Amino acid sequence: MISGFFDTLLQIIALLSAFFLIVLLLLTGIRYFLSKDEVPLEKIQRYQLWHNRYQFDAEVTAFLVVITATLLVCLSAVQITAIPFQFTLLMFWSSWLFHPFSYWKKTRTPQKLKKEIMQLLGLVLITALYFAGYFALKSMYLVLVQVAEAPWHIQLGVRSYLIICSLLVASGALIVWQRIYANLLK
Repeated sequence: MISGFFDTLLQIIALLSAFFLIVLLLLTGIRYFLSKDEVPLEKIQRYQLWHNRYQFDAEVTAFLVVITATLLVCLSAVQITAIPFQFTLLMFWSSWLFHPFSYWKKTRTPQKLKKEIMQLLGLVLITALYFAGYFALKSMYLVLVQVAEAPWHIQLGVRSYLIICSLLVASGALIVWQRIYANLLK
């Protein structure tokens, strides 16, 4: 009985990690493709207004795709309480690792001190946003663990409510992230 549980648990973890790695590799390829100078987003007429108004260039769009995919995978992984929460946190914080690397690439070239301070402030604000997401994921996980023994109709209601609220809050957080990144870190 116990070995069957661990086999199932390892299969779930392996499938989710494989899915996450495939998504990450695909998104890395998309980021490389969108960052090339030969295919700028300005040439795509449909996105011209968004590009001008919201500063959706190739770098911001690639980051947005990576963070969105990571959030969706994390929200799906939290729903399965058999998956260790540390694995979900590893996926969640892995998308944050792109930010210090991007900040490091920008600070290698000499800039004005005010611009460097604004970029550092942007990195700190984005890190604070990630910590808010961490606490939200942790509380969602704790609620799901508490409701795991409830009848199925209560579980369905609680899970549906949490997913809908989480998607709304995550959408708002992505908009805040985009504004911080475009105005301060870029």
